[in-house]
Amino acid sequence: MHEKYPLVSNPRDPRFHSLLNLKGHGGRSRTGTYLIEGIRHLARAVERNCSILQIIVDTSVLSNVFGQKLVRRLRQTGVPAIRLTPELYRELTMANEPQGVCAELRQQTLAIGDLKPGRDSLWLAVESVDLPGNLGTILRTAEAAGAAGIFLLERSSDPWDPVCVRASMGSLFGLRLVPCTMAEFVSWARKHRVTIVGSSPRGLLNFKALRCRWPAVLLVGSERQGLSPQLMEHSHLTVRIPMHGGCDSVNAAVARGVLLFEMASQREQRGWG
Repeated sequence: MHEKYPLVSNPRDPRFHSLLNLKGHGGRSRTGTYLIEGIRHLARAVERNCSILQIIVDTSVLSNVFGQKLVRRLRQTGVPAIRLTPELYRELTMANEPQGVCAELRQQTLAIGDLKPGRDSLWLAVESVDLPGNLGTILRTAEAAGAAGIFLLERSSDPWDPVCVRASMGSLFGLRLVPCTMAEFVSWARKHRVTIVGSSPRGLLNFKALRCRWPAVLLVGSERQGLSPQLMEHSHLTVRIPMHGGCDSVNAAVARGVLLFEMASQREQRGWG
């Protein structure tokens, strides 16, 4: 297997340096690319027709037969590959038990001006997420709940952060990601008559009592600050999750999952799908 892949063994090699840069936000912003790692993520990226720019392998670890066949198939379609020494691969990977395969992908987003919501579509809008792992969990939950896509209203929310990518478990590839400003989002919702449902511990409505016109978007704020007053004002409805016992809140990703699945359930009850 070794002779099939050009070897990169020098840590000063520009090819390795460019890969290391993708672990940081600045490198991803400059190139418009990001890294994924592991056989499952690579397989999901292929299923979703993601733009795969190159494959990075450590053949001393890549022993999984399916993973080897997947890399071979991608190379046959023209995707280039390089081999890192075990030492360099360990420097690149975040996994405790690396599977020996990474890939560089093109970031894929949708311009809000090109977006037209389906009649009964469910969307998620994220004002800000402090922890990339939480954002990855939110992406995974949104796909599971049948959300059509996610609006990212702050540039601090980076879905291509390696921690987020890992936590999304491949759901990153199946969702439409729409980076936009607050003003663009509000204007889009108004133009397409999309109901904005704000989520806040101060919401006036118990989430179980929610009834809204579709299409709809669930709007959530940051873990620490919650939804900003500006977006609270633009919400048609604001909902809360009642707390019991001594709890005054739940994990932000959990709360968003509860609300997304409740909205998805109500949509199905009215005959969607």
